[in-house]
Amino acid sequence: MANSSGIKTKGKNILLYRGYTPNGSLSATEYLPPSKFKIGIGNGTQNIADTDLDEPVPISDGTTYDAGSNNFTGSSGGDNSTDNTSTYKEGAGNTDATAQNLIANGTSTSKIWTLTPLTANIVASNYVSHWLYIKDSTTLDKFATSSCFNIQFRTNGDAANLGYEITKDRADLAVGWNLISSKSTIVSDLTQLAGGPPSGNIDEIIITITTTVATSTFVAEDVVYDLLRGWADSDLIKDFVSGYPTFDYINNIVTTRCAITTVELNGFFFNSLGIFNEDTTPLMTSGDTFDGDSKTSTDEFYFQVKDRVI
Repeated sequence: MANSSGIKTKGKNILLYRGYTPNGSLSATEYLPPSKFKIGIGNGTQNIADTDLDEPVPISDGTTYDAGSNNFTGSSGGDNSTDNTSTYKEGAGNTDATAQNLIANGTSTSKIWTLTPLTANIVASNYVSHWLYIKDSTTLDKFATSSCFNIQFRTNGDAANLGYEITKDRADLAVGWNLISSKSTIVSDLTQLAGGPPSGNIDEIIITITTTVATSTFVAEDVVYDLLRGWADSDLIKDFVSGYPTFDYINNIVTTRCAITTVELNGFFFNSLGIFNEDTTPLMTSGDTFDGDSKTSTDEFYFQVKDRVI
């Protein structure tokens, strides 16, 4: 049951265009009918002017840059990471059940962990994300208030530290699993480090957690990293179930059906769905925000969306 939903301005534009344009004059590339959907997390109240979900997440696997089974090298206040086989995130088509405990000693406020090379080089035109688990409020309170978490994406051995980064304040984080995401393409949305983009392959990540005091420590299970992945726009969107939409001309209702299979969307807690058309830049025609649910490899989800013209 949706908490908020509705047809968007672009959806109404499509209805007007296709309803009042002679068939021979219809554009083959613009204001096409809706036929696809996206799934999102952390979506707020729907607004008629929305053009996308607040944070769409990949339905398809995308590309795994690191599945979480490789150990980080610690430095400064960070020690080498250790395998965690009880607290981890599934997803992106991976079968490994391993994440990394970010172990920290009490010698510096800057706890640093480096991983290189990655399983695959990061594609600069892709979206990028990873998961960060924080055990409890006691652990979170050790994080500094401002700029406490930082991940850099760099070229291994680049002396100028050229690359990109994501930085989070403590208020951006919560107890449990946090999705650390660029939300947009790595080129346009991440903060670029001084000196310009990497000149070589992006094959190294460096995580820094800054604590309020140097003596703060993390033991196994306190802070856990897992699943660095990338994806393209095509991984965010999926076609309706075959045979939909259907039309009830008596009650003026169109019904759309969307399916998420056992191998899709795994690891995400989601709370929104958006309907899109087939334009080169897909237009959001309608959207729904609902009580959230988690997706694992044992789940299938089917969404049935009904739009009615009154």
